[in-house]
Amino acid sequence: MVRKMIKTKEHSMKNEEIKVKPFKKNKSKNNLIIIAVIGAVVICAFVLYFISFNKAPSKDIAAIVNGESITLQDINEQYGRVPEEYKQFITKEMLLNQSINELLLLQEAKKQGISVTAEELSEVMDNLIIQSGLSKEEFDKTLEEQNLTMGFVEDYYKKQMVINKLLNKTVISKIIVSVSEIKEYYNNNENEFITPEQVRARHILVNSSEEAESILKELKDGADFIDLAKEKSICPSASEGGDLGYFSKGQMVKEFEDAAFALEVGELSPVVETQYGYHIIKLLDKTPETLKSLEEAMGEIEVILKQEKQNEEIINYLEGLIESADIKILGGKEISPTSEIAPITASAVDDECITKYDIPKNTVIFVYSESCSHCAKMKPLVKELEGEGYNFYWAGGSDSNAYEMLNECFTDIMTGYVPQFICPDGVEYTGEMSIEDLKAFADKCRA
Repeated sequence: MVRKMIKTKEHSMKNEEIKVKPFKKNKSKNNLIIIAVIGAVVICAFVLYFISFNKAPSKDIAAIVNGESITLQDINEQYGRVPEEYKQFITKEMLLNQSINELLLLQEAKKQGISVTAEELSEVMDNLIIQSGLSKEEFDKTLEEQNLTMGFVEDYYKKQMVINKLLNKTVISKIIVSVSEIKEYYNNNENEFITPEQVRARHILVNSSEEAESILKELKDGADFIDLAKEKSICPSASEGGDLGYFSKGQMVKEFEDAAFALEVGELSPVVETQYGYHIIKLLDKTPETLKSLEEAMGEIEVILKQEKQNEEIINYLEGLIESADIKILGGKEISPTSEIAPITASAVDDECITKYDIPKNTVIFVYSESCSHCAKMKPLVKELEGEGYNFYWAGGSDSNAYEMLNECFTDIMTGYVPQFICPDGVEYTGEMSIEDLKAFADKCRA
């Protein structure tokens, strides 16, 4: 299935100088060269402030940070390096805010005497080339094809190394996760450490029921499954003898899943029809649901809690830099948080689409990210209302099923920001709100 990218809301602008606040960013690999330029940006609502790029003064300055300028040319060049498939949700405004945050951190690093040596940078660049799997010549050629130079990439990595040193010194090195915090997280989130029942299966996929029945007969007559899969299956798994590895419920299309989980180890299925064609399945193994012990999960939980604390503390640190900085965005308007619910109603929401994903019409869809501090503040409020009988669908950023549902059913009203609350009738609200306002919003979904 081709997944549609989330659309981003447009905002009206007017000329005025404003203060900006930070946003968090999260790198996502496209390839080792592209990530050196853009990274993917995770946005939390109400920490972004925007500018209008068609109202810049004659000097083409987008922002001034403690006397240092960021030009429109800088931003336009960054935007030009964003792959087309990301331009639906990475805007020039986001890149400007990222540039402001970066410049503030570099300025602070300079004040503290933090720098990167030529040897340190050379080591990182050598590792980058090794990790790319390319020779030096191939690496240079790839850079050229993307309109980049080695000097540009080195400058980017040098800046990130300086920022990492600053944050390690001022924030990350001071973060401690206690054993009691780990135990509390485990007790409150035990479901996260359950590995569901899984099966391992091979399959042969063909285009017609007649061919599938013929292959099934051959298998029952003693033919080797692996050999037939390699010879006749049209699935990419054919090269592995049809081996799909282990999977749990919800990862395969329903018809295939039902057939696979109904088999005993070593058993062959009858011909199974799905949207992809006709399958013959052989079950290789079956494992029951298991729960990790606290001891087994401690390392994983410590990483989660450290990351949560880092995200929060880095934002707090950056907010402190902003509060003491002189920042002017030329041609922008501040978007302030408000508790007033200002819903947007979609022109139409497909009831069949909602039904397909078993979402009742009285459900509030809660779109969130684990790395968003604003989302973290809303989670206990959502749980409180769930305790009062309200229905919520938790659509986390790492949940592929939720991602598919949002982009199929609600793509026209997705704002690209989190937290976002959506009623199945198309009403949405983006950002934090009080428990009273959240309850009022949920009541609208019930109406």
